[in-house]
Amino acid sequence: MEMEGRLRKKQLQGSSEEGSEKKVTEGRERTEKAVEDINASADAFIKNFRNQLLIQRLQSIENYHQMLNRGL
Repeated sequence: MEMEGRLRKKQLQGSSEEGSEKKVTEGRERTEKAVEDINASADAFIKNFRNQLLIQRLQSIENYHQMLNRGL
């Protein structure tokens, strides 16, 4: 009787360990997706930022040329 109890306990622990391993794997997948999303967002932000810098630089050059043409 005691042996059956121990065996049943080990079986329950095994199934619980399998469930926890599955949860860990799912957690890792979610974490990896979150990291990928963050990286994609950061890349988009950097690209947009660089484009804005380029636009500002071109506007500054255009303003400078306009000032020179006015004779100031």
